Amino acid sequence: MHHKSGRKPAARRIGARELRRIILKEVSSIREQLDIDVELDDEVIDLVVKNMPDPSQGPGKMKDFLNGPGSDSRVREVIAAGREDGSIDDEAAAPQEISKRIGDLAPTQLDIDLTKSIAFPLSRFDSLKKMISGGTQRIGPPGNDTIVINGGIIVDGHHRWSGLFSVAGPDGQIAAFDLGLPEKDAASTLAAAQAGIAATLDGGEPVPSAKVKPGTNILGKSQEDIANMIRSFVGKKSQAGEILSDEFAQMAIDDDAVASHFDIDRDATAEDAKEAIIEKVASNLAAMSQPAEGSPDRTDMPQLDKAKGGVEAVVGALSQGEVNYKQPIAQESKESNSDLVLERWQKLAGLISG
Repeated sequence: MHHKSGRKPAARRIGARELRRIILKEVSSIREQLDIDVELDDEVIDLVVKNMPDPSQGPGKMKDFLNGPGSDSRVREVIAAGREDGSIDDEAAAPQEISKRIGDLAPTQLDIDLTKSIAFPLSRFDSLKKMISGGTQRIGPPGNDTIVINGGIIVDGHHRWSGLFSVAGPDGQIAAFDLGLPEKDAASTLAAAQAGIAATLDGGEPVPSAKVKPGTNILGKSQEDIANMIRSFVGKKSQAGEILSDEFAQMAIDDDAVASHFDIDRDATAEDAKEAIIEKVASNLAAMSQPAEGSPDRTDMPQLDKAKGGVEAVVGALSQGEVNYKQPIAQESKESNSDLVLERWQKLAGLISG
């Protein structure tokens, strides 16, 4: 009876010529696969390089690109790869949450609506008291109570800014998230914001346009003009309640801090109190900064709240340098790294002369 030894068969030895043939076959296979991948990458990257406008051309041009050639989902992936473009620092930001004097900020909207500015401070007495109490003001619901700025310009939260300005004046302090982008001009900043929105819409959804509703623009208006506008809204309903109601006026008379702030006499009538408040608010709003140079039409303003994940997602992506909104678009070393792998295989094959 024969017993199996249990030993594995000896491995087959191959000669140098056969080993070289195997290596060259693998090199050919790798090269073929790399050619396909690089061609696809190059096609998308070339599309972005040729069509993406320089951010200095503004948010309108950027939005047109993003809703045209830039709507391709592969392009959106490139736009969301700002930290992988071979230049980590080109979109690098220095974000921080700060307290900002509102008189040091300029809007990037061409219009500021009166009713959106005065609705809360002149309809809700508790809002008014808080806004004039001093210190850094957080305007809005928890989680959305800071405006977004980039240096000295406002990116998001214009009417929260103007609302505080209406009663606190230029020395009021507001909580703000400063993106700290390298570019500080309005056109480039807002173009970057449009790209930031697109980076969250990875399915190729269109970057939205602002819907412009008729309003009462107060930018560039005189104190007298704004005062007359406010008078026309007294007693009317706003999103926050009735504007300058008799009850509101009486509360202003009875509150020492509010009465002092608006120079309201203790024996003033409700009408007197309303007029004192109107004049102070009109004076403040007339002192607001005019739009920063390069501010776009309202329809081209970035709609950060329409991004996937909302304002926070766009702010997070921009502040971490993840948004590819300017050259360079792709890492030039990507293809060269693959070539290095091929070169090593080819050298190995070359060492084996067969």
